[in-house]
Amino acid sequence: MTDITVPLYLLAFVVLTHFTFVNINIGLGVFTLILRWMSLKKKELEEVARRAFKFLVATEIVSGIFGTMITVVLAGLWTTLVNIATIVLFIPIYISIIGIILRLTSIIGFWYTWGRIKEYLHILIGIIMVVSSFMIPGGFRYIFAVIDYPVGLESVSPIVGDPIKALANPVYPPLIFHTLIGATSIGFFAAATGFAWASKKNDFLTPWAGKAALWGSILIIPQIIVGIWFWITLRQYSRYLFKSLMGGIGRFGASQTNVSPTFLGMILLAFILLILGFIYNSNPEERRYGYMLAPLAILALIFGEFTHDYGRLPYMVITGDTGYPAELFVNKLVVLNLANIASGLIPILGMLLLFITLLYLYLAKGFIE
Repeated sequence: MTDITVPLYLLAFVVLTHFTFVNINIGLGVFTLILRWMSLKKKELEEVARRAFKFLVATEIVSGIFGTMITVVLAGLWTTLVNIATIVLFIPIYISIIGIILRLTSIIGFWYTWGRIKEYLHILIGIIMVVSSFMIPGGFRYIFAVIDYPVGLESVSPIVGDPIKALANPVYPPLIFHTLIGATSIGFFAAATGFAWASKKNDFLTPWAGKAALWGSILIIPQIIVGIWFWITLRQYSRYLFKSLMGGIGRFGASQTNVSPTFLGMILLAFILLILGFIYNSNPEERRYGYMLAPLAILALIFGEFTHDYGRLPYMVITGDTGYPAELFVNKLVVLNLANIASGLIPILGMLLLFITLLYLYLAKGFIE
């Protein structure tokens, strides 16, 4: 049996890091667009929108770097999974690639045309920026839907699939809505924390830190509703994963992996964020509440992704109560050891820590303007 520990941990590290920043990035894009739209009538909000957009650009750098790393890790270590995705999910992946191109060009265009073109044209670029950010997970989330319930995958060896049939995966609708609503909410909470820090030097950001917290909290409500829809869908179509997150509670039965603690932790964090956001909005001068929002939202994201992804082990693709073992999808020609992993991860972690330090200095200390 192939040892999948190292490939699995490497994939988990790059995916969780990428998802953290890309979720923040998506929500910050929506927040920036709302503020920019409102600034058409209230000119004083234009500077608030600029601050939110600068935060977006900073997080885009890390999400982009780790997005590239995911591609490298998948292609190098999880080759069979990539082959399945490109054969069965060619159409969604193509949509995601278009989204990436539009996202990057619209971010550049949004910044360099600010104040140089008519305002409504600038808003249009902002809309493209937001829509394209939704297109990226809109395509890639099909991969997660397929490994939850392999619609369109007819054979693993050889790989045979129906790309059109794969588009009708019943797991996909609740999964993508849960993803997009959650990402927008996390971005709002990140904006609330960032503005709470920055408001120590810029008082005009204080009320908007509170509003970002309020909007993030309001989004928790539809997120819970869609989460229940996703939970019911998994019970019907991905029973092994459903049993993993339920942890043998009641009459649902148990699987080989128990992720119920992180599943329950995610639910608890959602209700804490729901309440905390309203509390902070009612008194945005109490910055300590604002400081808590982004870390708790990120922790909820990590719990959710861990529950959904780790809960499928020892399988990678689930077929009802069992599935295809994860080792079937690992590249057996690549031999990893601690030395070559460390040589790659240490500089990456160093750059990540440097970025987080610079981001803190920008938000909290006004070091970069």
